[in-house]
Amino acid sequence: MKHKRSGIFSLALFLFLFFSAFQSVSGQDYNMFTLDFFKRSIECLINGDYDNAIINSNNVIRRDPNSAVAHTIRARAYYEKGDMANAITDCTQAIRLDRNNISAYSIRASAYARAGNRDRAVSDWQAILRINPENNEAKKNIDLINRNE
Repeated sequence: MKHKRSGIFSLALFLFLFFSAFQSVSGQDYNMFTLDFFKRSIECLINGDYDNAIINSNNVIRRDPNSAVAHTIRARAYYEKGDMANAITDCTQAIRLDRNNISAYSIRASAYARAGNRDRAVSDWQAILRINPENNEAKKNIDLINRNE
């Protein structure tokens, strides 16, 4: 559990630093109200309060539907709740908005793997390696799936 929280914290910290620039992927300037929803969604995600992470992410997405990062945060919350269908849907939208969103590919790959769709999981991990050939997590997960076939 500690390792999982550490990974979520790292993701959340990265996302918060990304947002501190006050702009979304779509280029929309964020007001302090929207940034507060981002901050709350990240805090809720870190604390395991996934329902409120989703609610706060919804508030960001209503203000900026083109925010790949808000979709990614919400996808992680759905994933942690065990809702693979919604996690995959949000990741797919995040990837449409940002083709280099490694976090979205990683969450979606993990969701596909948990849902039993190994081929799609491997495809997403391979997409990560096209973006970052040195990504050890993607390499490890591909190897793990290949060993379990």
